[in-house]
Amino acid sequence: MMNKITTHLLAVAMAVAVTACGSPKAAVQPSQPAAASLPAATSQPAATAQQTDKATRLSAIAMSFGTWKTMKAGGSVSLSGSQSFSSSMQMRMIKDKSIYISVRPLGMVEVAKLVITGDTLIVIDKLHKRYLCENVKLITNGLPASVSTLQDLFLGRAFILGKGTLSSGMTGDVTLTHVDGSYLVQPKQQYQGFNYDFKFDQDNKILSLEVTPAAAGASTYSVNYSDVSKTVAGNVAGQINVATKLNKADFKFKLEYSSFTWNDDVKIDTQLPSNYKRIAGSSLLNMLGQR
Repeated sequence: MMNKITTHLLAVAMAVAVTACGSPKAAVQPSQPAAASLPAATSQPAATAQQTDKATRLSAIAMSFGTWKTMKAGGSVSLSGSQSFSSSMQMRMIKDKSIYISVRPLGMVEVAKLVITGDTLIVIDKLHKRYLCENVKLITNGLPASVSTLQDLFLGRAFILGKGTLSSGMTGDVTLTHVDGSYLVQPKQQYQGFNYDFKFDQDNKILSLEVTPAAAGASTYSVNYSDVSKTVAGNVAGQINVATKLNKADFKFKLEYSSFTWNDDVKIDTQLPSNYKRIAGSSLLNMLGQR
């Protein structure tokens, strides 16, 4: 059971990079507006003012993220679907380098852990004394979803695949739409398998990430953020709720943080157990099919 927990946890974290329609394809350049759609000369001042407002809003959103070097957090993780599970967990992250997630039922002994460091994925199932060590491409299918992308997903930050966390210097790479009191931020450069966008409220706090596959009938990934608060590392979501389908069955994932510690010394053990059985990368994908 515990090997499934870490497998599902990683699969949900990579939702932004994996689509149900199969392998990714080349990036699609944004279409250019037709000449007839350009504003008339008399409307240029208003258009310029609108563009300035959008740039100001996008910069404010980007500035709300803040900077950090390391993170340690406690909390809980729960899954619901054809199988349900809830457990305490611990997370550690070194910015742009590593992620460590430890599953600890009742907050006690670690029964499973997941580590992503650089391009390496490690899943260790301590209950069954087995482990997996593979290139992270096993789950990204070649998409440019890096450690940094996953960290943004866990903290509630907008990103552009292949470019990193949204910054004030990237405002020209995204569109901003004001919809029903919230702001929709969408990268101009999308992928031919899916579209993704982020929603923020009036206070520049993230509300959601939506990943919508282009293929009819493919699963949509909805990541909803709540309890967003300002920390020394900028705005951070205290609760993450993910909803999608696995093997046509509803699957929900909830991650709730209870505490944060920033910029302390963090060490992440990447040593592989010598007396455990190594399992093939294909087993990770098979675990997702076991319902």
